[in-house]
Amino acid sequence: MEKQPKRHLKENRLRSISPSILAVTTNRIMKKKLWIAVLCFPMAAMAQDDFTVTGQIGTRPDKIFLSYRTASGFVLDSTEVSSNGTFKFHGRVDAPSRALVTSPPDTGTRSVAQIPDRLEIYLEKGAIRITSKDSLTNAMVKGGKANKDFSAYRELSAGPNAKINAMMIKFAAASEDQRRDPQFQTDLQAMIMEIEAEQKAIDLEFITANPKSLLSLDLLASHMDTESAEEVIEPAFRRLSKRLRQSEKGRMIGEMLETTKRVDIGAIAPEFAQPDTAGNEISLSSFRGKYVLVDFWASWCAPCRHENPNVVAAYQRFRDKNFTVLGVSLDRPGAKDAWLKAIHADGLQEWAHVSELKWWNSEVVQQYAIKGIPANFLLDPEGRIIGKNLRGEVLHATLEELLR
Repeated sequence: MEKQPKRHLKENRLRSISPSILAVTTNRIMKKKLWIAVLCFPMAAMAQDDFTVTGQIGTRPDKIFLSYRTASGFVLDSTEVSSNGTFKFHGRVDAPSRALVTSPPDTGTRSVAQIPDRLEIYLEKGAIRITSKDSLTNAMVKGGKANKDFSAYRELSAGPNAKINAMMIKFAAASEDQRRDPQFQTDLQAMIMEIEAEQKAIDLEFITANPKSLLSLDLLASHMDTESAEEVIEPAFRRLSKRLRQSEKGRMIGEMLETTKRVDIGAIAPEFAQPDTAGNEISLSSFRGKYVLVDFWASWCAPCRHENPNVVAAYQRFRDKNFTVLGVSLDRPGAKDAWLKAIHADGLQEWAHVSELKWWNSEVVQQYAIKGIPANFLLDPEGRIIGKNLRGEVLHATLEELLR
């Protein structure tokens, strides 16, 4: 059979740039999606490596916080900072692991103006030294191979980082009326798209130039939810060293890659059926003949709730043009009332909603390689995936292109 040509619609994982969620969007960029992607990987218990982090910082905060993940779960450690700005951490990790050093701790809920002083490092066997005349953000890091590679990567990323800071300053200096201005929001979204495009190019160049680096593997994983598995991720993964690909994390990413290919652009969306709000089973295939946005969300997911008004606006704008939405909730067991309440509170009643109420244990999570929500897949009338993770104005622009 002749292979169906893929129609590539512009993918974007940005949310609409409303004043209420710009901080979330900016903070996500600051965390370089890599941080989030790495934390999502389950970690098996294995031989542990002792690490020691020592530092000296000129701003001399009262405390420094260190957050990272082990096989046992998420760790948030803290230590007092001495009068001369020195601090120290000691612990164990199962393998070289990304960590976040902050002052104060990064809760992910702060406004742009309140994003804490922060530094990303690798926790690896041996001594790691952090030094700065002023802030953590400007610190130098010395350690093993992982931190050496990461320091080189940070230098390559100086340009996008400077643009992030400029965007934050622009937003912080704006009045509330300016922040609500559509042109102001459009300009900010354009800046974010430019930053992400520049960062992606840097990431892919680093991966190509450093096929033996653990950082290359982590960077590649961070792009799995936005780039074509067949055309971008798989070729880059195959160019990594055999040792890296056969490492525990490499094998996990390889398995994820195979799953991701099943929901790549151009693939027929995997069939599933789940009960709706009344308990009646609804199948994805029952929507054949329409363009459908399969929208993965949950009542407990703040970014999902922030994006919901945009989905409502898209539905109302295009519902008479052979378009609909299927909401798939990852709400927890026993949380049906919270799910129904969120549907009504956010005005989502006009389209179908299904859920197994199994949280991350729902079979559809594995079928669609869902690593975080909100997530969505745009399907054509034949059930073929033609767009992924479309947010904000990008969702509207994509539908306008298809349905005009």
